[in-house]
Amino acid sequence: MKKLTPPTIGFLQALGVAFYCSLIALTLNSFGKSLNAPPGILGSILILVLLVFSAAITGSLVFGYPAYLALHKKIKEALSILAFTALYSVIMMLIIFIFIAAL
Repeated sequence: MKKLTPPTIGFLQALGVAFYCSLIALTLNSFGKSLNAPPGILGSILILVLLVFSAAITGSLVFGYPAYLALHKKIKEALSILAFTALYSVIMMLIIFIFIAAL
């Protein structure tokens, strides 16, 4: 099997985070349209639990593999992948921002 390069891994990790965030946004948007009244205390609890769950998911997507590499003494590769993930995430945010601004 061919080994993936750090830029490719960073791109795939950023794409995974963007996909997960899109799913959460679509879910919250559909719930917002279907509810007639504000959710109250249970809605607040749900949002906070979702926040913690999302932090765990996105944290593992962004930091999981670099942490694994760092534990195996591959610090340079781990930091490279982390930097590429951050770079691609910023690029994706800018593309989304430009798309929204154009609407």
